[in-house]
Parts: sequence; C-alpha cells; structure tokens
Amino acid sequence: MMGRIPMYDEFATRDFSRWNSLAKQVCCNGSAVVVDAPKWSSKSAVRFEINFYQPLVKGAHRSEFRLQATEFHRLYEYGFKIFVPLGWQPDSNQVVVMQMHNVPDNWKGEWGLAPPLELSLLNDTWVLRTAWGQVPTWLDRKGDIRHDAPWSQPFERGKWTNWIFRTKWSLDKDGMIEVEKDGNVVFQRHGANCYNNLLAPYLKFGVYAPSWVHLSVPPEFKTREIFFTDVFAREI
Repeated sequence: MMGRIPMYDEFATRDFSRWNSLAKQVCCNGSAVVVDAPKWSSKSAVRFEINFYQPLVKGAHRSEFRLQATEFHRLYEYGFKIFVPLGWQPDSNQVVVMQMHNVPDNWKGEWGLAPPLELSLLNDTWVLRTAWGQVPTWLDRKGDIRHDAPWSQPFERGKWTNWIFRTKWSLDKDGMIEVEKDGNVVFQRHGANCYNNLLAPYLKFGVYAPSWVHLSVPPEFKTREIFFTDVFAREI
C-alpha cells in the first residue's frame, strides 16, 4: 500500500516530498529528477530515464512511481500530462509509460500477469492494452486470461499530451474503463476488466522497457526518457 489517494503533484516544490521511498522504483540518482518542463515556461516536471547498462529494478529496466492499491466496484480517476522528446527514436522494443498493475495473490501460486490496463510507446505509436480474467493458481494452472490491444494511434514528439483514465475494477458487468486523450474519449469498455485478486489494481507511471531484460544483444537505443507533470488520482 504505497503512495496516497487523493494525490496531486505538479512538482512545483522541485522534489518528491509527496512520494515515499517505497512508492519509487528507481535504480539511480538520475532515474527520476525534477526539471523545468520542456516547452512550458514556469512549469516543473519529472524526467524518468532508464539506461540499458544500469542496474535492474525488480528484475527489469524501469524507473517508475506507484500509488496504492484500490478497491473493486469503486470509480477512480487518474491523470497526467506526458511529453515525448523530439529526439525519441522508434524501435520495436515496447516502452510502457503507464500501468494499472494487478496485486498478485502469491499465496495462491499466482505468477506474473499482464497489467489489466497499460499505455505504451511502440515504434511510432501509442498502444493501449488490456487484460482480464480468471487467474491461474496452484489448483487451476490453466486459468482463463484474455488479452487485447483495443486502441493505437501515432504519437507526436515535442508536445505535451493530456491523459485521463477512469476505472471501476470488476469481474462483473458493472466494470468500466474510459481513456481520454487531450479531451477526447479514445477508448471505453463496460464489463469484466481485471483479475480475481484480493486487491484491485494500482497506478504506475514512468518508463519501463519489459523486453530489454530478454535481449541477447543491447538495443539500438540504449537510453529512454519521458517527462510527466500534473499527476493526479482521486475517487469520484
């Protein structure tokens, strides 16, 4: 249970005083730094950075902050503004910038699962992915997990993009996911949308390259950085 809800941080204090140490999954001093927001005067932002040669964090190349787990059947709203640098070079290694991560029921023998909701950069495209269903356990090794990528769109470099995510986590028909980009709803789904865990998912944001740890040779682009500001979370 890390981080706080409600939460709002525009990083105007130029530090991470609103984030305790357990809420930060970073390897090094430069992995998350408050800087002047690019192309936005008198505004602060956090720059998340990963480098292929830096130490792994929780078994992967990541620099992320996280909030606390939530409850099922309650409506939450999350948001942030994100800036993809002009110099971003595309490749086929997915870079995740937002996850609604599940809380695994380890005592049931559950192993790692895809996030119920995820936003990433792949080549030149935003990609939204979802996953839900019956979790495999010691007693049911097969389970019944569904995956899809219901939305994608080319992204622009050197521009701030405003994102809002509304979620009501449920395995039943009252579940809801709504994703808004720059004031326009780009995805909406009603019905089952998560796993049958004890706790509902939590927000993670930053930079995470899940495939890097499996590469036999270094990626062509060995450093990735993304900027965030106006991060918020609340129950509505």
